[in-house]
Amino acid sequence: MGTAKQTQITVGAAHAAPLPDGWRWVRLGEVCEIIAGQSPPGSTYRTSPEGLPFFQGKADFGKANPVARVWCVEPTKIAQPGDILISVRAPVGPTNVADVECCIGRGLAAIRCGKNADSDFILNALRHFEATLVKKGSGSTFEAINRDDLESFTIPLPPLPEQRRIAGLLREQMAAVEKARTSAEEELAAINALPAALLRRAFAGGL
Repeated sequence: MGTAKQTQITVGAAHAAPLPDGWRWVRLGEVCEIIAGQSPPGSTYRTSPEGLPFFQGKADFGKANPVARVWCVEPTKIAQPGDILISVRAPVGPTNVADVECCIGRGLAAIRCGKNADSDFILNALRHFEATLVKKGSGSTFEAINRDDLESFTIPLPPLPEQRRIAGLLREQMAAVEKARTSAEEELAAINALPAALLRRAFAGGL
């Protein structure tokens, strides 16, 4: 993740941190397009598949991708497959990735990475700095951030090949964690089922 030599880079008055050579602090709006969600008229909503899936906030998020419960026949703000979806109203910060073209309401924003940004790297950076982003929405009666907050939010960015390398390593590590979690859950299920199995054997005279 860069050489041992460190470079002091400052972004604005609030950001000063040592970064590896080749890295730089960037505002999210420099490398990504931010699409603020907007809620269409309620008359355009549908409860069965018609138009585009309509996602309004974190309540629609799944493990990795949002789950459609409502559709919209006259979408106003549209996210494309691969866009990062981020909750911008209480709670601020949680993320998902759009896997289909969809309409987004005011509780979400879509982050569309440009040619110099790897979407998996940006997604992981947003998750890493989520607590910092949440602070942007604090201090108001209703916790929220807007497009300007996202565009001005700064993250450390390495060159594109390094972004891809780091994102690839993170995918491998997360896959290993998921495999271990699944294995542990299967073992726990087997343990939980053991007493019932032993009782069945006992009553059948098998013990």
